[in-house]
Amino acid sequence: MRGRSALDAYGDGEAWWTTSISHIDKNQIDIRGYPIEDLIGHLSYSQMLYLLLCGELLSPPKARLLESVLVAGADHGPRAPSIAAARMAATCGISFNSSVATGINMLGDIHGGAAENAMQLFYRCKKWRDERKTTTHAAVEHHYSLLVHKGEKVPGFGHQLHDRDPRVHRLYELATELAIEGEISGIYLTIAEEFRKLIESQKNRAITMNIDGVAAAIQCELSIPAEAAKGIFSLSRGMGIVAHAFEEYMNGVRIKGPCPAREDLVQYRGPSHRRMEKRGGE
Repeated sequence: MRGRSALDAYGDGEAWWTTSISHIDKNQIDIRGYPIEDLIGHLSYSQMLYLLLCGELLSPPKARLLESVLVAGADHGPRAPSIAAARMAATCGISFNSSVATGINMLGDIHGGAAENAMQLFYRCKKWRDERKTTTHAAVEHHYSLLVHKGEKVPGFGHQLHDRDPRVHRLYELATELAIEGEISGIYLTIAEEFRKLIESQKNRAITMNIDGVAAAIQCELSIPAEAAKGIFSLSRGMGIVAHAFEEYMNGVRIKGPCPAREDLVQYRGPSHRRMEKRGGE
């Protein structure tokens, strides 16, 4: 059905909307076949998210790991564009939910999208390794050389502020524990670490895996589709956006621009001051 218009599909007997996620009827709400009353009080937020997204129940240890990813990405202060945008919107006096939406809408390929790109890279690496029955190191070297040839950076590595991000260390530690216990394979953690070591050797300086890189490896371990990564990050960072927008909203300060009114921060580089020439009769 991909590519067909909704009217064509409907005309061929398809329903206007089709979903395998939820079935709603009078006094009945089923999520992926499970009655909602069976889920309430038994499923955590991360388990419900995984069930909605992937259609299966996540084991408690895996759910705690996914929950840890959501907690880790919740906030990075007003340095983060999404947080700054939400706070700035709140100072303009728009509704609270609109301020939150402003922050969420800042998340995209550049700010918040690295995990998706890293997941796609990690998935490609494992597939290439398995198909050719080669080593993980060889697969990483191959894909690294492809990125270098195209002049692209490896997503999920390096940070402009942190050289040892505390979030990354803790998430990697938790994920490694589950790998040792056999809850997850650990292959994507290995792929991510192989990339980090290879980049470090090529750059001849210390390289850190960032929050996007470790979150990507963990989500690959849980078989989450790469295309869902930005949505999951939006739910994670959304918590911080709500808190910061609310704090700014309650402060009562109005019209706070993106930077203070200082000439050195906003510089005009256009034509010098000029006047329009008057034409005859004017």
